[in-house]
Amino acid sequence: MGKEPQLKASVVTESMEFIRKDLGAPALQSILGSFDSGAIAGRKLLPSDWLPERTYRDLLVATRRHLESAAPQKKPGDFLFQMGKFMAHDGINKYYKPLIRMFDMNFMLTQSAHLWGVMHSHGSVKAEPIGKTGAYVYFIDFPAPCKELCWMLAGYMYAIGELSKARMVRVEELECVTEGAARCKFVGEWR
Repeated sequence: MGKEPQLKASVVTESMEFIRKDLGAPALQSILGSFDSGAIAGRKLLPSDWLPERTYRDLLVATRRHLESAAPQKKPGDFLFQMGKFMAHDGINKYYKPLIRMFDMNFMLTQSAHLWGVMHSHGSVKAEPIGKTGAYVYFIDFPAPCKELCWMLAGYMYAIGELSKARMVRVEELECVTEGAARCKFVGEWR
């Protein structure tokens, strides 16, 4: 792993799997063909491989552009939120199940920084509980920000709550670096 910001290939392969399942293999190929996807296209990736964060950002942005032009019935924010939910369920069940503790959102909040560090070489996550049924989650110094990532992260966080058996009410972004904030700030609420 070099100095360039990187993430685990499992994040990218789960995203591509969701795109393939929802939009089809030709759509995935079209998306991969719309940017410099050499780090991921046509390669056999192991979940533990490291890939450039920029490549993942480009995949998410290309997915939004594809949806806007070829699948206008699908709203990009909703699609990427669902992608995040899929990735959480799939990734946690495949790789990180021991980190889930049922009915214990406080434990999950304390694990968020650890989970981020396992999957990303740069940036950090901080969680701050709000009473017993909510939390603020901050993404700090993320090296390749884009609104598409924020939509995906909201879905990912929502699904983590579901996996913990919380009855999720919402996950909403309150501040975003793409809009000039110093960090991305989300609020999550559950019952």
